[in-house]
Amino acid sequence: MDAQAEFQVVSATWAAFNRDDVGDALSRIRADAVAIPFGAAMEGKRYRGHEGIRDWFQNEIRVNWEQFDTIPDDYRKVGDRLVVYGRWQARGRDSGVALDVPATWVVEFCEGQIAFWQTFTDRQEAHEFAGLRE
Repeated sequence: MDAQAEFQVVSATWAAFNRDDVGDALSRIRADAVAIPFGAAMEGKRYRGHEGIRDWFQNEIRVNWEQFDTIPDDYRKVGDRLVVYGRWQARGRDSGVALDVPATWVVEFCEGQIAFWQTFTDRQEAHEFAGLRE
């Protein structure tokens, strides 16, 4: 799978999460995938497999956020990883606080599906994680 096709998989997956279609999102994610969303990384947590990712989405995202959209804009292939640039826009469920934050996702694929992703708000940190030296 080339980098453009991988980016299309990420874009379609994030769009499915944005519209609360977890089943569609999971159709592009391996059953044994590992996800490290931004908040989880700060707490040293990771979500494993479809059950873990579904749990994260239902019990972290939907409980705490009235709106939580991830918007991929561009990408760069770094070895076997795809570095995806974009942003997330969110509004707190209780606070109503709106956020618009740059995001970078480091994504790995296996057999055409997402096998791993980690979210960063610091692009340099994401580049270092992906092994990108500028």
